[in-house]
Amino acid sequence: METSNVFDSGRQVEIQLRSAEGTRTVKVRFPTDEEWIERQRRRKIVIKQFGRGVSETTIPNAEEVDAALFRKIRIDEGDEVDAYEASRIIEQLSQAEVDDVVPEAGAFRVLVRVPGGTTVHVLCMPSAKDVIEYRRGFARILDLPFNRQELTVNLAAAGALYQKLCQTTEGYAGAVPIIHQAVAVKAAIDALEAGFEEREGNS
Repeated sequence: METSNVFDSGRQVEIQLRSAEGTRTVKVRFPTDEEWIERQRRRKIVIKQFGRGVSETTIPNAEEVDAALFRKIRIDEGDEVDAYEASRIIEQLSQAEVDDVVPEAGAFRVLVRVPGGTTVHVLCMPSAKDVIEYRRGFARILDLPFNRQELTVNLAAAGALYQKLCQTTEGYAGAVPIIHQAVAVKAAIDALEAGFEEREGNS
């Protein structure tokens, strides 16, 4: 994937697909927040419990969902791309990993590595109410037969909390994609709870 020092969700992205037949270049646009939300909503995460703390997590329709999103965002008319290749492309576009979380006065500085470099998100520390409401809205779990559960994720809940907490950002040419917002929010909540557990252990 082409990279630059600043993440710009409005630019065209070229992705190299390598296979035994050679290398192909596919041109796409970055998905909109609404498309990321829809993709996550349609990806049904199934958790099967085997007992004794053993479970299996699968996303049965992952390739089908990603192929549908790929068809929406492709902007060239090149060779055919199958569902598995489309899923690899969407996974590349969704890459966002936390490098560090640094506590500041009443806030967290979250460093997130994305295609092109590292971005910075300064978020106010979420309140207990913020965390509870976020979790209620972020995940919906249905109990299924045969010791299975179906989990549906709502990225919009993460986006709403991000907009409430965000003070500043660095490394973006435009708006912060919701897929990055969700990663930053989770990192801030994890850091808050880790600090609370540490204080409890030292008390």
